[in-house]
Amino acid sequence: MKITNKRRLRNFSFILCHLSFSVALLSCGSLYHPYEASTASASLTCPLHGAPAPCPVCGDSVAAPTSLGSLGWRQLFTDPLLQQLIERALQNNTDMQQAQLTIEQAQNDLTAARLSDLPVLSFEPSASLTRFNSTTTRSYAIPLTASWQLNIFGQSKSKKRQAKARKQMLEDYKQAVQASLAANVAATYYHLVMLDRELQILQETKVVWEKSLESMRVLYEAGLYMSPAVYQMEASLSSVLSGIVEVEGTLQVTESALCKLLSEHPHPIDRSPYGTFVMPSLSSTAVGGSSANAPSVGDVVHLSWLKVRPDVRQAEHNMEIAFYDVQQARQSFYPDITLSGTLGWSNGDDIVNPAKFLSQAVASLTQPIFAQGLLKARYKNAKIDQEKARLQFVQTLLNAGNEVYQQLRICKKTEQKAAYLASIVKALNKAYVGTRELMNNGTNTYVEVLKAQEDLLTAQITEVQNHFEGIQALINLYTALGGF
Repeated sequence: MKITNKRRLRNFSFILCHLSFSVALLSCGSLYHPYEASTASASLTCPLHGAPAPCPVCGDSVAAPTSLGSLGWRQLFTDPLLQQLIERALQNNTDMQQAQLTIEQAQNDLTAARLSDLPVLSFEPSASLTRFNSTTTRSYAIPLTASWQLNIFGQSKSKKRQAKARKQMLEDYKQAVQASLAANVAATYYHLVMLDRELQILQETKVVWEKSLESMRVLYEAGLYMSPAVYQMEASLSSVLSGIVEVEGTLQVTESALCKLLSEHPHPIDRSPYGTFVMPSLSSTAVGGSSANAPSVGDVVHLSWLKVRPDVRQAEHNMEIAFYDVQQARQSFYPDITLSGTLGWSNGDDIVNPAKFLSQAVASLTQPIFAQGLLKARYKNAKIDQEKARLQFVQTLLNAGNEVYQQLRICKKTEQKAAYLASIVKALNKAYVGTRELMNNGTNTYVEVLKAQEDLLTAQITEVQNHFEGIQALINLYTALGGF
C-alpha cells in the first residue's frame, strides 16, 4: 500500500509538471527573445561626416574603403625596439592585469549562469534530542535533497545571455585599455626619438656657433668687428646651450614616463636613431577612397569604420544587457515552478529504530499576485534604461565619428605641411651657405650670417616637431579606428 501511494504521488507530480509546462509553452512561449543586432544607428546619416558617398551601412552596393584600424599594430609599427616595448607593456602593465582579472570574474559569473539549469543538490543531516515528562526521544534524519527550477518562461536563458554580453563588454574594455596603453607607448617612444633629433641639431649648432664666436673674438681683438656683434653671438650661443639643457631634461622625464607605462623602474630606453624607421604616410594607408568618384582622404568618415572600436562595441553590448534586463523584468510577472525531492533515512515521526528509507517528491508553483507595485516599477525602469542605453550608443557613434574625422584632418594637414617645411629648410640652408660666402668676400656682415643660422635652426626644429605631430596624429587615427 505504501508503494502504491508513492507511485501515485510521483505520477501526480509528473502530471502537474507536464501540464504546467504545456500551458507555459502554449500561452507564454514568446516570452524569451534573443537579442538582435542593433539598429540604433539607422537614424544617423552615413557617412557621419563629409559629402554623401556609397556605404554598406546605407545599403549601397559599393563598399566603403578599408579602414586603417584593420591593420595589426606590428604592421604599423615596424621598429623592432618599439615592438619589444609594446609587448613588455601589454604583459607587465597593472591596468591590463586588472582588466584580465575582471574578465575572469565575468567568466565565472557566466559559468554559474550556464549551470543554473541543473538541479541543486544538498545534504542536510539533522538530529534532535527531546525530553518530556521523564521521557527522552531521540530522532535523526539523513536526507539528500534535490530541487530543480523549471525555467520554462526563459528566465535562465535571459540570465545566461546577459552574463555573456557582460563578459564580451569587459573584453572590449580590455581591448580599449590595450589600445590606449600601446598607443601611449608608441607615442612616447617616437617623442624620445624626436627629442634625440632635436638634441642632435642643437649640439651640431653649438659646435658651429662656438667656432664662430671664437673667430669673432679674434676679429674683434684685431679691430675688425665691434663689440655688439660679439655680445649678440654670445647671447645666441647661450640660447642654444639653454635649449640643450631643456631637451636633455625633457628626455629624462619622458624616459621615466615610458618606464611607468612598462611598470618598470626608471631606466634608459633603447631606441632607434631618427631616420632609421619608416612610418606609413596617410596616403599610403587604407583610410580613404581610391576610386575617381571617391572623396579625398580626410573628407569622409564611414559608419562601417567604427564597428571595430572597443567603445562602440561596449555601447552595443550595454544595449544588449539592457534588453535582457527588460526581458527578465517581464518574466518576473510569471510563476516559478520548482520540483524538489528528498531521499534518505530517518527514525523520526514515530519511525522506530532501525531507521527506514524516506522519500518525498514535491512540485510547487509560485505566482506573484501583489508585490506593492515593485514588479511593474522594475519593468518600467528597465524600459527606461534600455532607451538610455540606445541614446548612449548613438552618442558614442557620433563621438567616434567626430574623433576619426578630426584625426584624419590633422594627418592630412601635417603631411601637406611637411612638404613645405622641407622646402623651407632646404632654402634656408642654401641661404646660410650663401650668406657665409658673401661675408668671407667682405660683402655681408657677421650679423647677417648669424640671422641666417638662427632661421635655419628654427626651421629644422619646426620640421622635427611637425614630423612628431604627424606621427602622433597617425597613432591617434589608428586608435580612433579601433586599431591594436
